[in-house]
Amino acid sequence: MFKTAVGYFFLQLSIIGLVVNLGVLIPLTRVMKKGDKHCVYMIAIITILNDTINLLVNCLYFAPTIIASSYILGESPSSAGPLLMSSIAHFSWYNGIFVMILMVINRLTFFVFNKTNMFTRQRVIIFFSISSLLSFSKVVIDIFVTPCCLVLMDHQKFGFTVPNPKNETDWTDVVDSPIEITVFSVSAISYIAVFVKIRTEPVNLEQSMDSKQQEKIRARERSVAVQFAFISVFLMLSYASLKLTPIIFGDAHIEANMISPVCFALNGCAIGCVFMFMNEEVKEDLLKKIFKNNTVHSEGGEHANGVRFEQPELMI
Repeated sequence: MFKTAVGYFFLQLSIIGLVVNLGVLIPLTRVMKKGDKHCVYMIAIITILNDTINLLVNCLYFAPTIIASSYILGESPSSAGPLLMSSIAHFSWYNGIFVMILMVINRLTFFVFNKTNMFTRQRVIIFFSISSLLSFSKVVIDIFVTPCCLVLMDHQKFGFTVPNPKNETDWTDVVDSPIEITVFSVSAISYIAVFVKIRTEPVNLEQSMDSKQQEKIRARERSVAVQFAFISVFLMLSYASLKLTPIIFGDAHIEANMISPVCFALNGCAIGCVFMFMNEEVKEDLLKKIFKNNTVHSEGGEHANGVRFEQPELMI
């Protein structure tokens, strides 16, 4: 009973994340088409699509295995079907780290180095293509070169498991952990540098139209920096949950396995929520679409406010 409840909770959490992410993709796309000089909305769309991969794996495979108490696609977590699903989730994780690097570089170049023309759509697509290829290569290496200590999805453990029956050296963790810790540390330091630069920016006292427009643009870019920083923090917390929960609760406790996948699912939900509730342009676009039937349109005095009045003499 408890296991089924956990499975349904995890399924509902992943579905909520999918709905939020797919719901925010449409306004993000519309805002990007209006103008995305520094490619921040393109990066946001890539980030959401990447996390959607993991949420789809949770909805279509991981949560159903917990509910059904079966591996469904195989007899063990290391069988071909379950291994494929775990590998897709790993691909999303590795790619998420590359996307986080892209986000922090985007904000660094704009605020710290004042390189406003460095990011173009073509360069972002090339970076994402290379990162996808590297992520795929890392997954292949994990499976065929260092297969002893793969992180697999296991319904019996209510989460992730790392089978290592021969007690071999975990080369995957030896390679991954230093890289990930380095990336997270450098990202944190970079965001600190960005916010210090923002705080020390001189205040423009001019009141010209150009200066007001520039200040509006800078305010939007500052808001994007905060949004990107929040996304990076959520990703760091997901990684911390994977590494710290076994230390806190011990490998034998269910909590050590349950918390990490929930944190990863919450991370997927949070990214969509960040753009939906913190990005003014996305909120404005959503509100326009939600209340479009109540929007007042005026096209002249004859049909002002969208209401057509009859001739007054006919009302007598």
